[in-house]
Amino acid sequence: MDDNIGEFIKRIRALEAQIEQEFQQRRQQLQTDFENSKVRFEAEVLAQQRRFKEGILSYVWTSDWRHLLTVPFIYPVLLPMLLLDSFVTLYQWVCFPLYRIPRVKRSDFFVFDRTHLAYLNVIEKINCAYCSYGNGLIAYAREVVGLTEKFWCPIKHARRVLQAHPHYSGFVDYGDAQNYRDQLEQLRRQLQQMQPETDAVALSQLGQLGNAGLTTVRIMKTFQTMADLVACVGQDVATTEWVEITQQQVNQFAEATGDHQWIHVDVERAKQGPFGAPIAHGFLTLSLLPQFFDKTVEVNEARMGVNYGLNKVRFMAPVPVGSRLRGHLHLHSATPIEGGLQIQWNVTIEREGSDKPVCVAESLARLYV
Repeated sequence: MDDNIGEFIKRIRALEAQIEQEFQQRRQQLQTDFENSKVRFEAEVLAQQRRFKEGILSYVWTSDWRHLLTVPFIYPVLLPMLLLDSFVTLYQWVCFPLYRIPRVKRSDFFVFDRTHLAYLNVIEKINCAYCSYGNGLIAYAREVVGLTEKFWCPIKHARRVLQAHPHYSGFVDYGDAQNYRDQLEQLRRQLQQMQPETDAVALSQLGQLGNAGLTTVRIMKTFQTMADLVACVGQDVATTEWVEITQQQVNQFAEATGDHQWIHVDVERAKQGPFGAPIAHGFLTLSLLPQFFDKTVEVNEARMGVNYGLNKVRFMAPVPVGSRLRGHLHLHSATPIEGGLQIQWNVTIEREGSDKPVCVAESLARLYV
């Protein structure tokens, strides 16, 4: 996974540590302790909790009759849930290694801790265990099916999907026939590079954050105001996702610009040439800058942004077709102008597997509020 996902995971871990500190303070107030993933309440607290426990007969007698009528329909669902659990587990254990996808850790999705609560009677504890299993199973199956969809059919739907799984936001746009094959292979490589038991959980947590208020989970450095952006002058702000350069892109760029030099478009001749393969046009590499900015940096206060030009550009190394490139964005300056800011980004574009950058550029843009 790329550096931005890694940064998100680190931030999640830091938030988890802060939350755990809050829980520790809360546990001290409740005189509780956690030992080997099991909750142990102090005797005094247990005694206090039991005061609020309702007896089974009283619980049944005072229950709404409509609730009692649903019992024969609720618990038979346990059988298909067990079957689903078995088949999903069997499927991923057999197929994921063949796809070279790390298996999903099933235990991450099932939590049974409410049975330790002394104020719940046996029926309530059974209900809680049932709900914990059902919701854990759905989350577990959703992660397995989400990874499967990313491997076999990573195409967004034409209509909005309510609470899509956390992998969905990275899928190929509906109808994007031109880029589908290339992005399919790129997404499959991402799957194969996932770290088991870590990335899947982090992505699920990111998905939960998205469902809580964000429309999509994007690898994005977001600034609320222009002032927030100005505060980052002199800093390395972001690193983009990897972008693969295909022969189709090179050919289309040649058509658009009229630059049909053989080192770019004549594959067989280029193999015998100085680079051993066709290479991308330098200006094709440079043309990646707009998408780098669009997919990596946003300023909510900005109404629009325009390219203003370039101070300096150098193409430091060739880019053979099939290379994967990404940009490192350094905010050099931010100068007030009428209605907004003029900003200079110092962009370094690197090629995967190479120590030497393929392009360095001083890019100017103007943002307007």
